[in-house]
Amino acid sequence: MSRRVFLLLLSGLTAIFMLIAGRLFQVQVLRGERYRELSKRNYLRVRKLYPPRGDIYDRRGEKLTYDEPRYVLSLDYHRLGKEELETLKRNLKALFNVDLEKVIRENPGGVEPVRIREDLSQEELSLFYANSYRLPGVFVEVVPKRVYPHGKRLCHVIGYVGYPSKKELEKFGERIAPRSFVGKLGIERSMDHVLLGQLGREEVMVNAVGKILKTLKREEPVKGNSLVLTIDLRMQKIVEDVFYESGQPAGAVVLMNAKTGEILALASIPGYDPNRVYKDWKKLRKNKLKPMFNRATSGRYPPASVLKVPISYAILETKTASPWERVLCTGSFFLGNRRFFCWNVYGHGQMNIIKALEESGDVYYYTYGYEIGPSTIIRYARKFGYGERIPVEIPTKRGFLPTPEWKRRRFGQPWYDGDTVNLSIGQGYMLSTLLEQTLMMMGIVNNGVIYRPTLLREIRDPSGKVLWKNRRKVWKVVKGRQEYFAIIRRGLREAVRRGTGARAFSTIVDMAGKTGTAQVAFIRRGKKKKKLPWRLRDHAWFVGFAPYRDPLFVIGVLVEHGESGGRTAAPIARKIMERIYIEGLNREI
Repeated sequence: MSRRVFLLLLSGLTAIFMLIAGRLFQVQVLRGERYRELSKRNYLRVRKLYPPRGDIYDRRGEKLTYDEPRYVLSLDYHRLGKEELETLKRNLKALFNVDLEKVIRENPGGVEPVRIREDLSQEELSLFYANSYRLPGVFVEVVPKRVYPHGKRLCHVIGYVGYPSKKELEKFGERIAPRSFVGKLGIERSMDHVLLGQLGREEVMVNAVGKILKTLKREEPVKGNSLVLTIDLRMQKIVEDVFYESGQPAGAVVLMNAKTGEILALASIPGYDPNRVYKDWKKLRKNKLKPMFNRATSGRYPPASVLKVPISYAILETKTASPWERVLCTGSFFLGNRRFFCWNVYGHGQMNIIKALEESGDVYYYTYGYEIGPSTIIRYARKFGYGERIPVEIPTKRGFLPTPEWKRRRFGQPWYDGDTVNLSIGQGYMLSTLLEQTLMMMGIVNNGVIYRPTLLREIRDPSGKVLWKNRRKVWKVVKGRQEYFAIIRRGLREAVRRGTGARAFSTIVDMAGKTGTAQVAFIRRGKKKKKLPWRLRDHAWFVGFAPYRDPLFVIGVLVEHGESGGRTAAPIARKIMERIYIEGLNREI
């Protein structure tokens, strides 16, 4: 071989060596980190570990909702070849009756594993493990399942959970993933920031078809904090059972501790089962009674004669009338050439303020309501919490307080004297919620002090340590003479002893309160209301307290289209309070 050929060959080999060395340098040094990461992805899988949400308890430690593990059949199909996918389709169809094409179509391009069967039974688990070699990319996940052991009971307080929306994913960031459960209604939603835990993380080694070979790293998920509510489940059961036993299809009840503002029971009828919300979704949406609507906090209705309670205070404080000054009720009140009837067309005779509360005399309130005017009525209603945002832990709606300015803007009409007369008995444009009416009665009970209503007693960490404890807080104070409150309480007691609320009278517990019948549709006098369709019948109210001498409970009852507060709502309140006292639950509050 000549020297020239040798040198050319050597140069060529050297060039080839340099190219290889340069490529190796590029791969191993310059781009080594990227290729190492790609190599790692070929055998590593990072999986999110979902934490249990915090538990929710009643005031005595009874579990109202909790998480339990469920087994989910999941699939990581992104690395499977076409032939493997075809085989997998056939095997899943034969073993679990799963249409894989449909599953993939409903979860396109997702990074997370696809859940192909939830809530696996023991038989299905055994079937999977016996045939796992035929199911490449398929594995079993253990994820939390939210359980509501009491079904419909307390559904409007607790709410339910579901998968997060895009907005919720942005809100909670790394605390949740697309398959986390977040609250959708009630306490579950409003206290999500407390109940949510922290996601865990697991790195596993997998083979070519996605089977787990080894766990390389694991960060355990952290359970969320738990809540202790002010609710007493035993009282809640009494409240709901009594209402259902009445045979009324729709309504609500609020029972509160008059001395603290704690909500002991809150029911909206009808209810729904949080365990079956998504299974029953279409049926719930079509139900005309709206089972998912919370009538206790969001339903707005004319306050009817219950509004006569704060109006009585306004009459006394503005010195329009002394407690003993009388008005003659002949069964109607004339305003110009217009006649406003009392509910008792035969009249009540001479009435002072106590007798007016006892008999719910409309003419008395027509007379003095007209004198004090709409601005004073609205001002005192607001003092007692009507139309205000109520600071409670679940969503509420404000009632509505009409004003002459509002009517002019809304209808282009002035405020007529007849509007004032209607307002003075809780009819017309004004709307209120059951929670507002109940809080108003708390103010009467406590000589003007209304405590902040609350459903929350404590927050505890997963070990049971108390992180936060609620304290009694004053929400509103109506400053005035105690004798005015005492006079009104006496009138409310007489209403139950011998007046419109007589069906709330009990020999077991000494009750006081006010009935109300809110007109829904205008019916000509003399026409029989019994023949009206249910949706056109009047709403029925009873708002009261017990016992009379040292009030411990404030109770509000609303019966949608119940026709009469005295006949329908008052007996429900009485039965609830009697059962509480018979079972001795009052001694534990």
